Amino acid sequence: MCRYCTEYGNGTKWYLNPDNYRPELFQAPGHNTAYDMLSGVYKNSFEVGATADSEDTLPDYNFGGAFNIALEKITQHQGQVLPLEDALRVIDMTPGDRFLLMHCACRRHFGHKDVFSCLFFDPVVDRALEQRPWETDSRVITREEAKEFEKEMDRLGLVHSLWDSGVDSDGKPPIVMCHCLETDCMPTRIRAHFGIVNAQRKGEYVSVVDRKKCAEGCTKMPLCLPRCPFGALRYSPLDMIASVNISRCFGCGLCRTVCPTGAVRLVDRTTYPALVDEW
Repeated sequence: MCRYCTEYGNGTKWYLNPDNYRPELFQAPGHNTAYDMLSGVYKNSFEVGATADSEDTLPDYNFGGAFNIALEKITQHQGQVLPLEDALRVIDMTPGDRFLLMHCACRRHFGHKDVFSCLFFDPVVDRALEQRPWETDSRVITREEAKEFEKEMDRLGLVHSLWDSGVDSDGKPPIVMCHCLETDCMPTRIRAHFGIVNAQRKGEYVSVVDRKKCAEGCTKMPLCLPRCPFGALRYSPLDMIASVNISRCFGCGLCRTVCPTGAVRLVDRTTYPALVDEW
């Protein structure tokens, strides 16, 4: 498990620990900065400003450390990749039965197709609707609708990433599930391009391929290759099998869901000693 699971998981993954979903956490010191920013009037100002500043500073590479500090200490807001089954478990664990679908500021900033891809949990719903009335396209949905939404995002090949509203001694409360790609998501982009770890952490798993089952599957270009947004999959045209570079795998599981023979499965990241500290 990652250090957040060790510190805030109470024997399980941090996002599967019911204590992290206590409603009072979201406005407690250490968490209220991200809660206020994400649910209130500062959301667009921060997100669009952050994307613009990132484009200006990150290519220099000298700002990598400063950006890590900003993300962890100032915004108190971090994300981690999840596979579909864990995303569905998170939906089941969140308090209340309401979820808020909102637009993605990153996609709007980059001029890409704007889709509903930010799923906020119940502690945010009322405040966001009250303080962000200009977002007339935001939509309140039920728990069951949220689970169907997660399945649809997975079908489309969008990475599930869970974002918290700050890490403090009292917990690490999840606040929103985003659905991202490297091409149009700032956190995914700066993690992939510049290695800014706090922008988006790897998941608790890595994919492994059963070579025999893989050989029985795709006879041409495999379906799993274009599904990997992290460049972790390789394909041998001679053996006609895929393989995983586990050091690049984020454990999103998107490759697994399209494999026709079930050759891909997820295993705990710490199965591999070399990955124990790779997050």
